[in-house]
Amino acid sequence: MEPTCPSVAEVALRRGRKKRPAIRAAALVGRKYIHLLEAYLADLRQCYVHPNRVLHYDDVVVVYLLAFFNTAVRSLRCIEDASQLPGVGRHLSVEAVCKSTLSEANALFDPVHLEGLIARLRQDLPDLGRQHPDLQALLEQVQLVDGSFFRLAGDVAWAFQSCRVNGKPLGSVRLNCQWSLQTGVPSGISVSGDDGLGEGTAAMAFLEPDQIYIFDSGVVSFRYLQALLACPAHLVCALHAHVNFDATASRPLSPQDQEAGVLSDTLGHLGGSNKYVPPGALLREVKVQYTDRQGKLRTLRLLTDLRDLPAHLIAALYRYRWQIELFFRWLKVSANFRHLTSHSRNGVTLSFHIAVIACLLTALHTQQSLSTYSHMLLGFVAAGQADLEDILPILQRRERTRQRDRARQAARRAAKKN
Repeated sequence: MEPTCPSVAEVALRRGRKKRPAIRAAALVGRKYIHLLEAYLADLRQCYVHPNRVLHYDDVVVVYLLAFFNTAVRSLRCIEDASQLPGVGRHLSVEAVCKSTLSEANALFDPVHLEGLIARLRQDLPDLGRQHPDLQALLEQVQLVDGSFFRLAGDVAWAFQSCRVNGKPLGSVRLNCQWSLQTGVPSGISVSGDDGLGEGTAAMAFLEPDQIYIFDSGVVSFRYLQALLACPAHLVCALHAHVNFDATASRPLSPQDQEAGVLSDTLGHLGGSNKYVPPGALLREVKVQYTDRQGKLRTLRLLTDLRDLPAHLIAALYRYRWQIELFFRWLKVSANFRHLTSHSRNGVTLSFHIAVIACLLTALHTQQSLSTYSHMLLGFVAAGQADLEDILPILQRRERTRQRDRARQAARRAAKKN
């Protein structure tokens, strides 16, 4: 039997991109959380007042928050469609958010106006940090600093330029973030493009006195260390193998230090060169042995100015740095920030500010800091597959379990000391 050729109609049906399903109001999550922002959004209405203005700053924040919580709303055109739904329209002052007008708003509305909103949300948060019993007082001062790269939708002049597999240029930006352990949410963010600013230089804008800054070797620069110590603030950071440390005195190790894998604890100064001048302050290097994911023994060099803290607690303090990595992973994997659609620096920065506001709203609503478990569950919320009310009982059960575990660990430590 001879094979039959498909008809023209059948070929036409197979060609082209699969049609995206229409956005339904019932499928959108996150609308009820806008009520938490009503008291804050009124102030944004006063920004960029003009008699001919139709789309206002508070409207932009509302539609972007809805887009954050719904994976189906990931483009300006989809936002335009979603803004016309009855359940969304009652939160807006316009009948529809036109994609061309929203694109112009991305370049016009300065994200700095959202910093006041973020600060007010942070003030309403309780202390959500989960604190090490021996570091309780210090962890209230801890700020985690790091940066991560995100891809842009196209070749953008102000972005870092790299190449795709096919050799064509690809734009990317770096999100510089400072994370507060006390509140469990970001305390400062900025966006870097092709401006030559390293992570350490970008982090200098966030410096506050009497804080403890924890960061990895990629953020370390002599300028940043000097600015940090002059603030004055404290530091705990990792050092690359090529950074010289001239030890002048060795400190004894306690049994707790040795049990934690501490190899050495020395005082001294950083070594520099004719081109790079290190800070002249007396610093401390703690070397810690650990096992990596492949089961190999590695040595971690930690630099700090905290001289009164035992070496094993310096190592325990640095372990908290993973929480900011968890936030970046949440943005890229769960919150779908792997690929940024805006082409302007202003629009990209605005998107990240919206992400921080969404992070604050979830923490404010759930009264839970972002942990490994809550990141996973909040990923379902950001993907539009669950509502915060769905995951709240699970988070509460998880927190009760963690409290029982912490109580048992505290009882074991007390019994061991006795």
